[in-house]
Amino acid sequence: MAKVVLVGYGQMLYSLIEGIKETNHEILGVFRNDRLKYSNFELFFKDIFNPSKDYTIIKTKNLYDIKGNSVNSEKFFEEMEKLKPDMIICGSWAEKFGHNILRHLPCINFHPALLPKNRGANPYFWSIYLDQKLTGLTIHFMNEKFDKGDIILQEAITIDENETGKSLKDKTTRLARGMVKDFLNLYDKNQIQPIKQNEEFASYEPQISQKEVIVNLTKTKEEVYRHLRALHPWADAYVKIARRYVKIPNYKFLENNEKTANLKPYTIIENNSKYFILKGNDFLIKVQK
Repeated sequence: MAKVVLVGYGQMLYSLIEGIKETNHEILGVFRNDRLKYSNFELFFKDIFNPSKDYTIIKTKNLYDIKGNSVNSEKFFEEMEKLKPDMIICGSWAEKFGHNILRHLPCINFHPALLPKNRGANPYFWSIYLDQKLTGLTIHFMNEKFDKGDIILQEAITIDENETGKSLKDKTTRLARGMVKDFLNLYDKNQIQPIKQNEEFASYEPQISQKEVIVNLTKTKEEVYRHLRALHPWADAYVKIARRYVKIPNYKFLENNEKTANLKPYTIIENNSKYFILKGNDFLIKVQK
């Protein structure tokens, strides 16, 4: 039976907790993202008056709330020496694990993509935005380089034609619940056979930037729709009209007609107190105000 420390936040963390709880393996504690975002003083009051879902899950499941302000902090290392886990399992985390932890414990990451493709931040967005047909979940050993460790297990997910960032995250995190049990079963049987990543097929994507939230209406309807789906719910989408950036909270695609077919993209077709209609490349888009 493995004794596990979990590091993570959000849906991926919750799925890993549920999956491990369905096995005979022990969760010694959870290190949550709140520890990075708030000082100890701030977190004390937040946990009382406005607890995060992460904290609520940890307390509901009666799990130990690991202290520290970084996975590379002296306090976190002291906690690991006290708890003596067999491994750390990571699900959603922005910090790079340092040598001090990696040389003492096997650290296992659940990355929501088919590595070596889509290394880096928010693969849910990038896999849709880049028009990939498949993505998935990769379990891999961690090293001192982001998402480059040897692969333990992978499972693919088809990206549907109406997939959003949110729906893809939901599917991927549900998959994690079963895959963590598969991984621990291999661990029990001493059957883990890691495979090195093939750098020939590697890609790395950064955090979503200002450039990615601006929708380009000179592109096709299919490309614009894919962009909008990929952004949901990570960031608001905007369109640039003249020198102003206008948010796209709700939208509907409309067909061109004889009067609009030859107009240039970004031409304002209609504008009132409730919505406006803009010309796109091969479409019209109605945006609610």
